Amino acid sequence: MTTLRIYDLKQHVLALDLRDLLRLLAPRSFEANWVVSTVKSSKPRHEWFEATGEGGEQLEELARHNVQLSGSELAALAENTQQVIWGEFVGSEQTQTDKTWVTIRAIDSTFYEIDTDDEAVLSKINSIYKDVRTGEAPGT
Repeated sequence: MTTLRIYDLKQHVLALDLRDLLRLLAPRSFEANWVVSTVKSSKPRHEWFEATGEGGEQLEELARHNVQLSGSELAALAENTQQVIWGEFVGSEQTQTDKTWVTIRAIDSTFYEIDTDDEAVLSKINSIYKDVRTGEAPGT
């Protein structure tokens, strides 16, 4: 599994959000199944999910219960979200729900982390964003 971290800034704030990544990875992101959850720390019982806007409030509620939803449902919520500060979104293909296709993590509004083995995803990330760094393991 390859981990990429996107640090692109625009006017001193992160230049992307969940909705941007879902659009970039379309149409597969809209066809995938997604589990919304908190970002876990290496410390027991330390985990976070925070998002702003109407969609963000709904995403926070879903994260409390690790709810699975369709890509189109996640995309609609992401469009109504002002910002995802902390959150984890695990996507799997409809035909292979037991195998993770891509994991997207928002880390403290500082960067987005992408875990995947899909070369097409890695290529798209590297071709669109300028400040992309390879991570060794999921960040918290």
